[in-house]
Amino acid sequence: MKKSQRFSILADLAKSKEQAAAIALGTSNRIYSENIEKLKALKTYREEYLKRFAENGQQGMGVVAMQTYKGFINDLDQAILDQQVKIAEAEQQCRASKKIWEQVHTKTRIMDTTVSRFEQQEHYHEERREQKEMDDRPYSHKIDIDH
Repeated sequence: MKKSQRFSILADLAKSKEQAAAIALGTSNRIYSENIEKLKALKTYREEYLKRFAENGQQGMGVVAMQTYKGFINDLDQAILDQQVKIAEAEQQCRASKKIWEQVHTKTRIMDTTVSRFEQQEHYHEERREQKEMDDRPYSHKIDIDH
């Protein structure tokens, strides 16, 4: 088995790892985007809820209803904080996934370059061998005639 063929197997493995890393990166990016959207939804819902609270407060509201509104707003504030933590974690995961993909991608490029270089060398040596055979043929044929 030629050197290029052996390294080609390794290059194929590197490509598989790169594809897996790309999928992981895509998943990380999707999760990050989903978390951003959830945060936007929570903030929008909080604003709407505060607006309703203000409208109901102007019309008069009982103490229990006011406490319920404030408790729910506090719950929304906590959910927003929790979501911001999830976003920070997802962002960190995106950076880690991107770093892994970049490393694997670099290795894949190196393997592809190495395989290509070996193929070129093999092609060069094969051409030289064929040329040597071609050059040696007239002489060997001539030698046979003389004997």
